[in-house]
Amino acid sequence: MNHAPSTRIDSLSKLKMEKGKLETYCSYQEKLIGLKIDYFKENYPKVLGEALLPYDPVQNTKVSDLLDSVNSVIANLFPGIFKGKPLPGFVLKLVQILMIRMFNKAKG
Repeated sequence: MNHAPSTRIDSLSKLKMEKGKLETYCSYQEKLIGLKIDYFKENYPKVLGEALLPYDPVQNTKVSDLLDSVNSVIANLFPGIFKGKPLPGFVLKLVQILMIRMFNKAKG
């Protein structure tokens, strides 16, 4: 946590002001964490996929977006398997990422 060096609080009013600042700061941090959790819940295949890809962050995003496009086409070809079911799509992307990692290791 980045904050100013400790100062001596020698009055009740200063203590209450500091308490208010800390409550505001903690509330803000809780909201940020909540937003990050919500984003992860909605986008976990993309987030995990980009974290597992072996490239730099910009390339990982591009590869992940490409895989999402390919998977969208695959989902349209097999609607009974993928329609309204997030797990098969996630498993497909995970298998694709693992294959990319294997081929990347074999190449290097």
